[in-house]
Amino acid sequence: MDIKEFKKNAMRDALDKVHSWKQEHQEDYSRFSLDMMKMMRNDFSQIERIFKMAAKYVPTSVLIECRKLFVSNTDTVLSDDEKAAVAIRAVDEMMAFTGYLRLGFYSEVIGRDKNETNEDLILIREYGLVDKDMSEEDDEHLYIPYVSAKEFWDSLPSLIQMAVFNFSKGHTAEELATISKRIMLSAIHALPEMYFRLREEIFEERNTLLMCTLYYICFDHGLPKSVTALSKVSLNDKQLSIVRESVKTIIANLVETSVTQGLDKKGEWTKHSKEIEDIEFRQTIKNALDNTKGKHGRRTIQQEELSIDDILISEDKDALKEAISVALNDMEHEYETAYIKAALLRTNHLVPSVSFATFLRAINQFSGRKYKYDPAQRTDSFIVYEKKQFYTSKSSKWQRGRRIVEYLTNIFDVVSQPAYMADIQRWLIIWRQ
Repeated sequence: MDIKEFKKNAMRDALDKVHSWKQEHQEDYSRFSLDMMKMMRNDFSQIERIFKMAAKYVPTSVLIECRKLFVSNTDTVLSDDEKAAVAIRAVDEMMAFTGYLRLGFYSEVIGRDKNETNEDLILIREYGLVDKDMSEEDDEHLYIPYVSAKEFWDSLPSLIQMAVFNFSKGHTAEELATISKRIMLSAIHALPEMYFRLREEIFEERNTLLMCTLYYICFDHGLPKSVTALSKVSLNDKQLSIVRESVKTIIANLVETSVTQGLDKKGEWTKHSKEIEDIEFRQTIKNALDNTKGKHGRRTIQQEELSIDDILISEDKDALKEAISVALNDMEHEYETAYIKAALLRTNHLVPSVSFATFLRAINQFSGRKYKYDPAQRTDSFIVYEKKQFYTSKSSKWQRGRRIVEYLTNIFDVVSQPAYMADIQRWLIIWRQ
């Protein structure tokens, strides 16, 4: 199979699964989103959980190469795992190549009906040496140019080199260069296995954190949001400049990945950058955008788009939309769109599975306005997941919120009743008073 075509189809199938899963697990995703926002308060516990999860997908052979940094004797046998031993021998051979490394990816169905496409096991079945890069004519292979260990080491960013020096134990500069290249080659060799593990878990829907993370990145502008959060992390004078430089490097990589993979458009990054107060971080985003070629045309991954008529439940949707329009006009704060959603749910006028993001996009399209997402989403999450506090809090904000939800509930409730217009007018007069 053509590699490019396979990747496109496989990605689409996997992300369709992620998207449908999220629609049935709204509460799980909302809790995840709230935990991600904690980065702004220097709480990186959620990021730590994501990294620990990601490490589980790394094959033993790659971990062995990484662990060599921590021992002075690189010849130490660190594992007797048969698969790891085979992979290590493959890396030994690849280290000796002096041309272009050609890798072939092939799909093979293991013990299942071949019509079950989600059971394809992807393996590297071929690798060898060629004199030149044939990638433009050959869609069935990947071509990686040979570089010496020293050339590979010199190509690494200085921050990466410094990190390797800090983590390594008793190695010469030449040994570090060799180990670093081996890690890169072992990771390339292991990519199909890592991909299979990841894809398997997506289709089995057994990892909530994985599904939330993928939805966050691919459908909810997760990378720009993460950069905005990183920019607000408190860096005091005692922290080394390397920390700040590391954050800038991470931001630049996130921008490049986001744009080149079609996850977010350049204009969306530019919009998010305006919310960043730090001048250096804003410049980092600008430089990354200038040096990254964007995708043209239709987004690779689409946000869920539903109209107001798609998400409302009512025999007379026109009357309900009229009541919603009045409620929008009478709002004092943009986050009160969350109160409208709460009242619609209480009166069974809103599809329960609709996320707040989808709801707000529908409201924006319906009203012709651009209501802000973040403050309204936080209010919605508080109502949904801190329900007891919402209904008992003595805070003036939540007391007022309860009154608005009650008023709107009465208004939306009578829409389904005969002769409802008179009742609506009566409740609107009360609310405005």
